[in-house]
Amino acid sequence: MSKELTSLFSQTASHIIEGVIKSGGIVGGVKIIGGNGILLKNNKLSNRVQKEIIAKTGVKGFISTDELPQYGINAADQKKIMVSCGASDQDVVVLVADQREKVLPALDIIAARLTGKTRKAAPKPKKKAAKPTKKAEAKKAAKSKKEKKVFVKKKARKKK
Repeated sequence: MSKELTSLFSQTASHIIEGVIKSGGIVGGVKIIGGNGILLKNNKLSNRVQKEIIAKTGVKGFISTDELPQYGINAADQKKIMVSCGASDQDVVVLVADQREKVLPALDIIAARLTGKTRKAAPKPKKKAAKPTKKAEAKKAAKSKKEKKVFVKKKARKKK
């Protein structure tokens, strides 16, 4: 679920975020449960999501709490972001700063692309093997007898 976080950046040292807020924009964030490190470890996924939100919404990109402190956002700001979003150490919060009409759709795309990529899917239960029918057993037995006959014949030929 996305959340507006603009108030957390009222005294920011980030020139990027400061410029967006001064121009009437907002800062939004979305918590990805279990996503800690996903964007750093999987560059292809990160680049794919980045390109998609740029193409579909016009935002310039996103910043994740995994990358912080950086971009003028310090460790104290990072902690405020995590607490404000109710994120744990296993989660990541992805931030987008731009005009409101761009931020919310971008956060929706990010959430849709990253949710499910973070947790390992539960293994599918193994199917139990069906009990062979009498007909199947009879076929197998007949095949087995036939194979034995062929084997015996081949063995007899080799001895000659």
